[in-house]
Amino acid sequence: MDEKLRMLLLLNTLDGQGRKLWAALKKGLASPDDLWRCDPKLFAELELTEKAIFALRSRIEKRWPENEIEKCIKLGIRTVCIDDEDYPAGLKDLKDPPLALYWRGKEKSLPVRCAGVVGTRNASAYGRRIALKIGGHCASAGIAVISGGASGVDGNAHRGACISGGKTFAVFGTGVDVYFPRSNETLFEEIMDRGALISEFPVGSEGEQWHFPRRNRIVAAVSSKLIVVEAPRKSGAMITAGLAAELGREVWSVPGRIDEENASGSNRLIFDGAHPLTDLRDFFGMSGTGTSARSGMTERAMEEIPLSSNEREILKVLRSVGGQTVDNIALEVKMSAADILKTIAILSAKGIICSSGSGRFSVKV
Repeated sequence: MDEKLRMLLLLNTLDGQGRKLWAALKKGLASPDDLWRCDPKLFAELELTEKAIFALRSRIEKRWPENEIEKCIKLGIRTVCIDDEDYPAGLKDLKDPPLALYWRGKEKSLPVRCAGVVGTRNASAYGRRIALKIGGHCASAGIAVISGGASGVDGNAHRGACISGGKTFAVFGTGVDVYFPRSNETLFEEIMDRGALISEFPVGSEGEQWHFPRRNRIVAAVSSKLIVVEAPRKSGAMITAGLAAELGREVWSVPGRIDEENASGSNRLIFDGAHPLTDLRDFFGMSGTGTSARSGMTERAMEEIPLSSNEREILKVLRSVGGQTVDNIALEVKMSAADILKTIAILSAKGIICSSGSGRFSVKV
């Protein structure tokens, strides 16, 4: 049985304490034998908490990692570890990335182009309708929908993607074998056919209250753009939007009525600088047939345009992390600000990228 997988599944249950141990193992400051025999000297040097030490010893004695792997095999659940090729690159922008993910579905990895769609569970008829349309437009544009699988906005965004034949991924605050809410069981089966169910929580984990903010950080990190459809000021969607902004992701918000609580948070995001999503065709830069509304080019034609090495480098950054300022792009590429601006002007003239407001530039999707 894969020793590395056993270690990562075990350490993944310990949050920050587990990452501290993994870092020591990676740097050669500790050996796997030190971990399996629960070396007191190692634990003291790393200043592990008594709670973490107790959990480690208990799980090792009960052969928890081995049993967990057997459960995954039985249920057809893949495990994706932080060093694996299929591990979502965006998660490494987090200060606390999961050491392992549980993955259940046909798609083995996330596509490059992903849009997060979040909002309240108690969505209005308008909010549900818009979420459904956004999911459908994402599918038509070849963009995967990422959301949390909840009722309301989340579920309708997933459903819109499924109806339109697109890819969609639900990030759970439970184990991937625990459907929550139960009423979305049929939808979750469809999502597995169109994408995957994803979680950092072990098989069989129920939905603890603290799980969902942790789930939200994953949604934010793997999305190049995050769309808030309807959200009160105090809500998980607002937490996700804040995390996305901190990670440098584009945040978009659907305007709502100023006298409705459901729109109080999403309207506030626009006031604070989020992009207002006022026209779906404009946002996606496309018509219903998959053609760019601004440039009249199909995505295939866009891919066939000859590009210089500098143009390809900037395009790669924008596709992987979403809309960026010149300063942000400069952190990712070995080019001067003047060369970046020149290259952006050329890409804009070719109809490949556009201004997305506030000095940011995005790929036309």
